[in-house]
Amino acid sequence: MIAVDADAVASAALACDSVADLSAGSVEEVATYLPGHRVKGIRVRDDVVEVHVVAKWGVPLPDVGRQVQAAVGALVGGRSIVVAIEDVDVPGDERVG
Repeated sequence: MIAVDADAVASAALACDSVADLSAGSVEEVATYLPGHRVKGIRVRDDVVEVHVVAKWGVPLPDVGRQVQAAVGALVGGRSIVVAIEDVDVPGDERVG
């Protein structure tokens, strides 16, 4: 399979109107470790790329998943894409973000 540029996947996911941020997870850290830095919210495996996001308030969650899959689809080298919505960015809630 083709190598995956985790930074490009992260940028494409963050560019989605429905995504407030990427999420590193709450129990087990979700990240891709690269020389000199890590890419939170992106996990690349042999056959799947996981994208963990914080959704923006007011967007139906299935739409968030579809937007992210469409945005990163060309970047994952034929792997399946799993979008995990870890949280929702509620206006005025300082816990998120």
